[in-house]
Amino acid sequence: MASAVPYDPYEDIDNNPFSEPQETGVDVQASPVEEQESNEEESTTKATNEDAQKPAEETGIELLPERKSKKHQLVVKVTGLERIGTFTNKKENPTLKFDISTNLPTFRKPQHRNIKKTMTEFQNLFTFLNGSIPETFVPALPLSSTNYGISNSEDYHKTIKNFQDWFDRITADPLILRSEELAFFAESDFNTYTPVGKLKSPVSGLKRKTLKQLAPPFDECLELAEFRPLVKSIHHLSQDIQTKLLKLCKLRKALSQDESAIGQSFKDLSQDSSQPKSHSKFYTKFGKTLTAVGDIDSVMATLDIATLYDGLDWITHETYMVKESLTNRHFLMRDLLQAQQTTKARQEQARKLRAKRDVSPLKVDEAIRALKLATTTEHEVTLKLRRITANMLLQKKDWLEWYDRFLMDSIKDYTLRKIEYERKKLTLLERIRSDVRAIDESGGLSRLGRGAVGREGSSAIRPSQSAQGDSWTSDRRSRVFEPSVLKTEFDASLEVEGEADAAGEDQYTLDARSAAHLLGTSSF
Repeated sequence: MASAVPYDPYEDIDNNPFSEPQETGVDVQASPVEEQESNEEESTTKATNEDAQKPAEETGIELLPERKSKKHQLVVKVTGLERIGTFTNKKENPTLKFDISTNLPTFRKPQHRNIKKTMTEFQNLFTFLNGSIPETFVPALPLSSTNYGISNSEDYHKTIKNFQDWFDRITADPLILRSEELAFFAESDFNTYTPVGKLKSPVSGLKRKTLKQLAPPFDECLELAEFRPLVKSIHHLSQDIQTKLLKLCKLRKALSQDESAIGQSFKDLSQDSSQPKSHSKFYTKFGKTLTAVGDIDSVMATLDIATLYDGLDWITHETYMVKESLTNRHFLMRDLLQAQQTTKARQEQARKLRAKRDVSPLKVDEAIRALKLATTTEHEVTLKLRRITANMLLQKKDWLEWYDRFLMDSIKDYTLRKIEYERKKLTLLERIRSDVRAIDESGGLSRLGRGAVGREGSSAIRPSQSAQGDSWTSDRRSRVFEPSVLKTEFDASLEVEGEADAAGEDQYTLDARSAAHLLGTSSF
């Protein structure tokens, strides 16, 4: 007959039905194994209740002893980049040179100089760290090349800067520093490194795709529950901006080609013998100016890809890795729910055995072992989940700070490049302003539709971009920017025969060889 009293799961403090005396009134002494199990479970329950009453930061520090001590350090300085072999190998598998200084006990010596590692070895290290340290967000690897072009000095410095930023983030994480794999990576011979440690791969393949389709389990940590949708939104928005930016740059490339074609047509028009000599000279200069403006637009399209697009590309990879780490945490939460269900099933099985009069001692021992194993598994998964949650809460703040800083730097680089080449374009156009005004003797072109403005002499025309400042904003400019304002790398294409500029050569922000490389090899 069923009991009218509902079942209370907390009526057994030690969670072991065999440790209680039978209801027959005869005292039954529990076995030493049962007593030990009861004590362990009581201490675990007590510790869990105490941890629940502690502040979140204190609990996180207790679960992450690696963050208590900061005596171990690892300093990495990237010194160079080599691209050798075929074009594909130069682009996708460059060799990075760096120095290491550390006091980690896993390294054989504190100083390592001129270490060389290929991109393939970096990918092997990243794969191992990402799979073996589920508690943290392992930074995604930077791109092996940029859209500046692998033969460009801008690509060299930007790639080195990106890897230096990656090393700085890696060495700032105490959970990554404790991994012996860093020492194996640094001390292995060139182009021979493969992960030494054993890697327990998380859920992958078809099973992972299937589980991701299911609704995530209930998450008690509200911050991480809201963080994953945020990261996923950033991932999709970055991809959308990349697509639109790439389309815009393709249109700008086509525009630059049309501008160059128009300039060439004006140069062909200057060869007409029926035109006055002054007009032919003007048409030649005007056509060369339009061609140079087309070249500037082509360079600007490439720079947009190399600055903002590449920055968004790294953010896209980074957000994907963070999202997958949070997904792995969801998988662990599902494992915990399954472990809890298994523990409850073992408890119910043990209670049924206790209710029987004739119970085989072998079955009792087997039930105790199964219950103890299920309880231990649940305890381990619980501690692992709490440890991952505590560290991800700390990592969340650091990751958002990095994301904000990196995106702002990419936008700043993109904007400064934009301003620089728009000013160069304006400088080239202003150089033919006096020729445009002087070509019409009646003064029509000099007014340009402004009837109230009289004719101006060429001496009254001043460039808006000069060493004194920008006439549009009235800002003073230091002499450091004088060469890039008064002279550009496109000046040589504007020279007409007999009027070569004798002012001498200047050092530009982007040298002529790099500009030619951007114009000649960039493709979308």
